[in-house]
This record gives sequence, C-alpha cells and structure tokens, in this order.
Amino acid sequence: MRRRSGFSLLELMFVVALVGILAGLAFTSIGGLLQSRRFDSGVQQLALGARKARQNAQTRSETYTFEFTLHDPARNASPDDPPDRYVIYRGRTRPAALAWEALPERIWIVGTSVSGPPYRWTFDARGTVTPEQMGTIALQDAGNLDPGLEKAESLLAYLRSKATNSNGRSRGVVLNTYLGKISVITTGTQ
Repeated sequence: MRRRSGFSLLELMFVVALVGILAGLAFTSIGGLLQSRRFDSGVQQLALGARKARQNAQTRSETYTFEFTLHDPARNASPDDPPDRYVIYRGRTRPAALAWEALPERIWIVGTSVSGPPYRWTFDARGTVTPEQMGTIALQDAGNLDPGLEKAESLLAYLRSKATNSNGRSRGVVLNTYLGKISVITTGTQ
C-alpha cells in the first residue's frame, strides 16, 4: 500500500472556506466596535466642550457660552451631509467669526430639552447657569438610529431607562444642576 502525503483538494477547500467565514465575522465585529468607539468619542467630545466652557468661566471669572447645532433632517437629509457642531465663546453674544468644532461624521445631535435656537449653555463667572438652561442633549449614530427617541416625552428619562435605552443606541450629555454639573449617559441604568 502506498501512503498518502499532503491534503486532498476537498480538505483544502474546507479550510479556506472556514478561514473566510472567520475573517468575515471578525471584520463585522471590528467594524461595529470602531463605529461604537467613534460614537463614544463624539459624545465625549461634546461633553468636553461644555466642560471647557464652564472651566473657562470659572478660571477667568468671565461669562462663557457653549453653543451647539441641532441636526436638521431637512438640511441634513443624508448621513454624509455636514456634521453637527459646537462652539465656545466668551460672553453671551455670539461673535461674528466663530471657530466651530465638528462632531465626528455621522454623529448627530438629534434632540435637546435646551431652549433655542440658538441652543446654548451660558456659564457665569462661577460656572453656573440659570435653571432655564439646564437640559439634555441627545446624540445618535446616523447608521443606527433609535426610532423610540423621537416619541420620548422626556429625553433624560428615555436615556436613563434600561427599558428604552438598554443597548445605548442613543446617548446624551446632561447639564442637570444650576451649578453646572455635566454628565454623560451611554446606556440605560435605571
């Protein structure tokens, strides 16, 4: 009898197909992870901007304003349209020339309980805001929209609820006290 050496064509095809399936699964997982990280980055970037405005007001003993745009589906119909943005400036009155900071592409500011437009938090020299300015900013990933957010009666309650936001499809930045405490909500916790 002769001994076989090597692999048959069938065995080789099976291994190649298995490697292809595993590579496809890994690519899908990595793509989702990268998108989630980009979403987290956008939320943190917006919160950091608000905290920076508050810190500037406190350290310089001056009024600073944090202003942001709200996503407009009529103007921004496509996920590839210009990103939502925010700006920090000294005082209450918006200067003519502003250096707007863009959020990562496809990260939208989809709702807020802050009155406007213009949507803004104005911090006084102590870093506090008026009670009327307290509120929530809700963000979403344009590629994974949360249809329940549009119907939410309270953005803050929706974002914090395990029942409505258990998977973190909507995330928020909250200015929840007149003292200027700024927090981030990524998934429902209550």
